[in-house]
Amino acid sequence: MRIAVLHPPDQDRIELLGHLKRIGCKVRVCWPNLDAELHSIDLVIMSVAPQTASYHHEWLDDDNAPPIIPVLTYENPVLIEAVMQLNAFSVISSPVRSSGVLTAIAVTIAQHKKHKSLQQFIHRAEQKAGKQRTIELAKSIIMKTRQLSGDEAYKVLCSQARNNQALIENVADEIVRTGTMRS
Repeated sequence: MRIAVLHPPDQDRIELLGHLKRIGCKVRVCWPNLDAELHSIDLVIMSVAPQTASYHHEWLDDDNAPPIIPVLTYENPVLIEAVMQLNAFSVISSPVRSSGVLTAIAVTIAQHKKHKSLQQFIHRAEQKAGKQRTIELAKSIIMKTRQLSGDEAYKVLCSQARNNQALIENVADEIVRTGTMRS
């Protein structure tokens, strides 16, 4: 596991680094900015304190940003909001102790994978819905231009796709773009 620790030099960082190395993590210390390539990091553990809570890290906007585990010195509404903005799945409390760090890592990685999987599923579902809307539009164009029923128009669409050795979505897209069907 490749972990970037974005934490100021203090006792919490010393404890955290020692524990991460004991459990076999490859650790890169960065402060105050993440100066590592995102693709080379599996997880970021970062300090969230009143003085850093309002700071926006540009790498957080990247779709491939690694999951984050905040280290909190104390709780207040500002810090809780900052943690929520990070989309954190777990936190490590300060003072850092070895107990709970491995659990926080495991839970965060597992939840991040589930979250990514759900995002991919939603993206595929949205694409499929968009293709279905295009097919329905193409069907309605065929129905109007050829005075056919919905089932007949769909058969014509399928036949056109088969004859052109094309995907039905591509044929439908062309019909919607041009408003007509190839002969």
